[in-house]
Amino acid sequence: TPPLRLATREDVYGRSLVLRLSDLLAGDTLGHVGPLDRLRAYDRTHDAALVQTLRCWLDNFGDISAASEHLHVHKNTLRYRLKRITEVTEVDLADAEMRFELMLEFRLGS
Repeated sequence: TPPLRLATREDVYGRSLVLRLSDLLAGDTLGHVGPLDRLRAYDRTHDAALVQTLRCWLDNFGDISAASEHLHVHKNTLRYRLKRITEVTEVDLADAEMRFELMLEFRLGS
């Protein structure tokens, strides 16, 4: 059995930032409906998998080949889904700031 090791600040820094931000937002009662909320509603209504598609695409840094392989869909299917995501969310996926916001929203579990 390997010896127990304490985590250093560097080991958990990113996760601790997300937890702190999550705690700050826990009391937020603005009732904001964001792009992921719209996408989840669309998925429920249309029995689609656009939230999963977006998460996979973001997790693969926009790499169509890697994301389509992970999702087990053709590259053109992934491109079509990304187009639908853009239409449903009214988000420009080419915008780095928007991609960051979406990744953050996923990490916060919103």
